[in-house]
Amino acid sequence: MNSKKIKFLVKENKVGMAQKILAALASKEMNIITMEINPPYISVKVEWEGIEWDEFKRWIKNEIKEILDITELDMMDSEKAAKELQIVINSMTDGIIAVNKQGNIEYYNSKASKLFNIEPKDKDTNINLIIPKEVYNPNVDIDDKANIEVSTMIRNKKVNLILNIKLIKNNLGIKMGALLIFKEMDDVRRLIQTISRPSMISFEDIIGESDSIKNTISLAKSVSVAEANIMILGESGTGKELFARAIHLNSRRGNGPFVAVNCSAVPDALLESEFFGYEKGAFTGANTGKQGLFELATGGSIFLDEIGELPIHLQAKILRAIQERQIRRIGGTKEILIDVRIISATHRNLSAMVSEKTFREDLYYRLNVIPVNIPPLRERKDDISILAKYFTKLLGESADKPRLKITEDALERLQEYSWPGNIRELQNVMERAVIFAEDSIDVKHLLIANKFDSYETEKIIYNEENIEFPVNLPEIIKAVEYNHIIKARKQFNSSREIAKALNISHTTVIKRIKEHEDCK
Repeated sequence: MNSKKIKFLVKENKVGMAQKILAALASKEMNIITMEINPPYISVKVEWEGIEWDEFKRWIKNEIKEILDITELDMMDSEKAAKELQIVINSMTDGIIAVNKQGNIEYYNSKASKLFNIEPKDKDTNINLIIPKEVYNPNVDIDDKANIEVSTMIRNKKVNLILNIKLIKNNLGIKMGALLIFKEMDDVRRLIQTISRPSMISFEDIIGESDSIKNTISLAKSVSVAEANIMILGESGTGKELFARAIHLNSRRGNGPFVAVNCSAVPDALLESEFFGYEKGAFTGANTGKQGLFELATGGSIFLDEIGELPIHLQAKILRAIQERQIRRIGGTKEILIDVRIISATHRNLSAMVSEKTFREDLYYRLNVIPVNIPPLRERKDDISILAKYFTKLLGESADKPRLKITEDALERLQEYSWPGNIRELQNVMERAVIFAEDSIDVKHLLIANKFDSYETEKIIYNEENIEFPVNLPEIIKAVEYNHIIKARKQFNSSREIAKALNISHTTVIKRIKEHEDCK
């Protein structure tokens, strides 16, 4: 018998049309395999013999007057939808496996087939023949899971994957199966690189015409092509991270990930896990494993900003990672190979810290293979006007003031200032000026006085006779707090030592220093 797939267009709102069509087909001894109803269409797949298509059309229209049109199909609508869905799913870069509530494989896409060596004969077999129960156990009730790390042998093939589990439930909320979505670790790294790449800059993007900055750019460009570790030295606000990004982009690792971490901004308790990652169950709350920054940076560069703030015990572990090119996660038993270039930066005098035994000498020499010194803004006075005009244009456009200019008097005033906060301070001054200015930025818009630069404030607060109300008590408290931090900085080497001496958290120390720099 021949099979045909037929779609009927019928009059709408006619009750019993499907039953009429079934009865008519049965009267001709046609075997009905499937029927799909999607008003005003009714589609059937039938087996018949001994009747021509044109003859059948005339007969069925005469038999059922409500049939308006008849079309022969290549495939049923459900088959077409399934085919289209299969094409879409197979084109996905993630591996997808659908299982029923018993854990038997109902569907998999081509990426999953490649990842796990799944073959057609594996359909309807249990998922745990491919994936261990500790990764997914169909007999255990779970919620949706995200970003589970899978690193195991599957059919004699080592896989390193990120797994997301989406449960399939019926209208009553009962689990009917699950969708397992896998992403290769290399794809995750490429995603990180794609996300970070828009923030990458080249050496051509670094602004400045002075000889000092040109010489620095020339040096950084020449050493970027080497594989040696680079240490960028310079005061806060000079643009050390910009140079790190340009060095990375100009290196052979430029298409790899660039992972930046501020060593002073991460709490002590989290530093090791952030750098090296951890395994599931390594500590309370570690319900899944996590990659560390060194793993994420593999194939690219890791930028360790404020390297001088690292605690001494972590310095030893980073030294080991550099020497052996491998790391071990917290709670882990295996070594993980890494391939990273380290670009570090600091405004501290690390050689003095080495002498004081607060920074490891061996790590210092490992990191400081090629030093790149960025000059402070006061040593590149020729660039102040260039940068001021650049920020005026950039920030003016963001503030919907594209025609905003800066006067010669304002530029002269900027040239006279010493800029202890360097380019970051200049940017903050220009941002405030753009807000207050209308047609042009003049001297009156340049708020560059240091509102914390007042030792007298501390004296006033302790001399009750001199207090004149009203006062801004929160600002006075901040000023006193900052003055104590400044005094402590002269005696202690790191924000953590300062915090201990003042009985406050090291993040508070960093926050107060940043507030001071932002308000200059």
